[in-house]
Amino acid sequence: MTFYHGSSIAGIAEIGAKSEINEREKAPVVYLTPNRAYALFYIRDLEVNFVTCGVTAAGYIRYDERFPDQLRMLYKGKSGYLYKCGESTDFKTTSTRGVWVTKNPVLVEGVEYIPDVYEEILKYEATGEVRVIRFETLTDGQKQDIFDMLVNYIYKNDMINQFTRKAEFYRNNFPDAWDYVVRHPDEKQTRIDEWNKRHRR
Repeated sequence: MTFYHGSSIAGIAEIGAKSEINEREKAPVVYLTPNRAYALFYIRDLEVNFVTCGVTAAGYIRYDERFPDQLRMLYKGKSGYLYKCGESTDFKTTSTRGVWVTKNPVLVEGVEYIPDVYEEILKYEATGEVRVIRFETLTDGQKQDIFDMLVNYIYKNDMINQFTRKAEFYRNNFPDAWDYVVRHPDEKQTRIDEWNKRHRR
């Protein structure tokens, strides 16, 4: 089985363990997937790191837009690389479908240059292997859920007091949620508590 690792960085010969699995497991790991289409979405801006897709039980990739024209904005004209690796007994499955990890460095066995990630993703959308839920097709209720989620995220991570590419991304693409947080600083803990209760965290 071939595994893929998507990256915007050129010239990788060995993929090192850098990312964490989650907040509880701090040991660095290498992320891999046997799904070529899924790996494309990880050719991304690492400073922003905004990926809203996953492999469904039916086997296709569902990509959920959180703001208008998200897919095109994030990937159109973006180039990168799919690094190919052979299977290893070190690779372990995770709770996220289609994602494997290893704590050990992984030797690259091949690489494929992707000149335009957006156009490559659209090829998979045409075959049904990727299904994009575009923002304009969402109901008012679904858009409200996204607003609430973003308000919670901005509050929780104190984004309005950060001067980073990621903060700029949220300010530019989620202006309503951003403005709400700016105008209601006293609601921070209430909104976070409500969100946690709603999602049983």
